[in-house]
Amino acid sequence: MKIKFFATVSPGIEDIASKEVERLIDCKATPDIGKIFFEASIENVYILNLKASTLNKIMIQLCREHFDKLDDLYKLTKKIDYGWLIGADQTFAVRSERVGVHNFTSIDISRVVGQAVIDSFLEAYGKRLKVNLDNPEVEVYALVRNNEFILGVNTTGNSLHKRGYRVYEHPAALKPTLASAMLEISGWNPDKGLIDPMCGGGTIPIEAAFKARDTFPNRLREDFAFLRLKIFSKDEYEKIRESLLNSEKREFFEIYGMEKFPRHLNGALKNAEKAGVRETIKFRLGDATLPMDYPEDMLKFIVVNPPYGVRMVPDGRSPKKLYTGFLRALKDKAKGSTLVLITAAYRKFEEAAEENDVAILEEKRVLHGELKAKIFKCKV
Repeated sequence: MKIKFFATVSPGIEDIASKEVERLIDCKATPDIGKIFFEASIENVYILNLKASTLNKIMIQLCREHFDKLDDLYKLTKKIDYGWLIGADQTFAVRSERVGVHNFTSIDISRVVGQAVIDSFLEAYGKRLKVNLDNPEVEVYALVRNNEFILGVNTTGNSLHKRGYRVYEHPAALKPTLASAMLEISGWNPDKGLIDPMCGGGTIPIEAAFKARDTFPNRLREDFAFLRLKIFSKDEYEKIRESLLNSEKREFFEIYGMEKFPRHLNGALKNAEKAGVRETIKFRLGDATLPMDYPEDMLKFIVVNPPYGVRMVPDGRSPKKLYTGFLRALKDKAKGSTLVLITAAYRKFEEAAEENDVAILEEKRVLHGELKAKIFKCKV
């Protein structure tokens, strides 16, 4: 049986996330703003929650309609059957998001939608569902975007970008979902050498190790929301999880993480250990602006989240000066390689790239936390 789903993603990587879903479960996925839409089977939900590296949350789609006024949200929500997902003794909560100009708030959306869910269930099954705003067993997600209403049930729980391996939190850590998207943009495959020369807490090399070993990135997660939904089977999930564990690769891969500051490098080592990929990554202490600090191996791909802004350039260098020194080192050590870099100081990087004859092949606007950033793909 096919069910309609949508997944939330970081704005800017919707096309990459769509391709990943299509590759993982052999379906057609349609990108939207901060979301992708697709149809899948129950079993596919287990696979996506475990294996997807660019998705945040995977939702069962209950409604996607246009509306005129707040009362329409009540009517659209009330006509839905919830009995196949929610048990009569389970608690629920509505999490709402609103985009655009309206004469109501997101709190109003939660109130109206929550009441409609209660009334629908009471009318169909004679039971009044209980609300638990702090720790609900079932989370209903309501999005109002201009005059569009999207209603879903969360199968994931907390966002999948929270992999569970960060025992060391770098002060400007990159979201693993963005790191994975950058690796996809690069075109890297595991038989080629790859380095993150400013690896911080190790997010990029860890995500690369997951891809190389065919390790599912969310294997440390044990709190998936679908385990509390009536339609899903814990036994079936456990079988699929075990099968994925048995398919992991243990070969040799040229994946490097280099970091200038020992405290960050030690943190990266701890994170890689917790992620289960410590032996797959070669970590080293080194300065990304010094060619002699790079490994001697042939490096075909550089994927990096360099520092930018006053807080994240602790030695006092401007982002442009850092980028210039970095690009010159790459020209010396890895000429002809592919560079993928994310930065919010993108104008400074564009200037440094032009001055150092580094060709920008592609650029993609993304949100890095609350910062507007760009991902660049370059030829060194």
